[in-house]
Amino acid sequence: MYCRMKSLMVGALASIVFVGLSVPAFAQIASGQKVETKGLILTRDGETMTVDTKDLGKVVVVLTETTEMKIPKGLFRHKDMEVTSLIPGLQIELEGKGDDKGQVVAEEIKFSEESLRVAKQVQAATEATRAQVETNKQGVASNVQTNTQQQQAIEASAAKIGVNAADIKEAQQRFDDLTQWDVKKEVTINFATGESTLPKDSESQLASLAQATKGLKGYLVEVKGFASTSGNAGRNQQLSEDRAESVMDFLHKQGVPVKNLVNPAAMGTTNPVSSNETQEGRLQNQRVEVKLLVNRALAR
Repeated sequence: MYCRMKSLMVGALASIVFVGLSVPAFAQIASGQKVETKGLILTRDGETMTVDTKDLGKVVVVLTETTEMKIPKGLFRHKDMEVTSLIPGLQIELEGKGDDKGQVVAEEIKFSEESLRVAKQVQAATEATRAQVETNKQGVASNVQTNTQQQQAIEASAAKIGVNAADIKEAQQRFDDLTQWDVKKEVTINFATGESTLPKDSESQLASLAQATKGLKGYLVEVKGFASTSGNAGRNQQLSEDRAESVMDFLHKQGVPVKNLVNPAAMGTTNPVSSNETQEGRLQNQRVEVKLLVNRALAR
């Protein structure tokens, strides 16, 4: 079972950013060179990430099955995390060695809970602004005000841990360029009220999506859990996370590597697809959306 990550943001939404061919000036690491550095995750593409480091510049980091992810809890204690926590905007400490391609093979990655919270907050605010624009295109003034308020909140949170919010938003923008990736397959799973156990009748759909990943390069499976407004906000937030984890567990058992799964934040009651005023509408909103995303350039 994946480690649970608490989100304090209602309506948190995670965006996945793929590695683009336009990213300039990558540092070349010598084969066997020991690397210990700090930096900001700019993009992620399954088993690789682009990290903007303080001393080396931009480096490509390779994730393996033995890469350890940790949140320090004291001098001699830490909390193990899953690779799904590695999202754009996350400030990390990296240890690894260079390979024969000039990349860094990660041995250990550490980050703080505060950094993870801020990265999620930035992504949530970015998505909330996008959703606001889409649903209320006529309310230009309102949208501008919302965007300004969210930007101020991003900058205030990022400043607490020394993260450049502009760098994070730049990374998010790369994901918005839909010419660089394709949605190869998508599935929506609906859950009963108050339930997070994966419905049996959905297993064949997820198994088919997992099968579609075979042989693909440069792909991620985005898993987003949602809830209706039934119950209190805290419970709904937890339900949305639990539902997403149930789907990720199943996909992993079907052979999808953990490094190719992304679920950076629980969605709670955001982005309803139907009215929460009716039972039928609430059942539609109690869902998990799964998308198989393929980097167009890397898939060639």
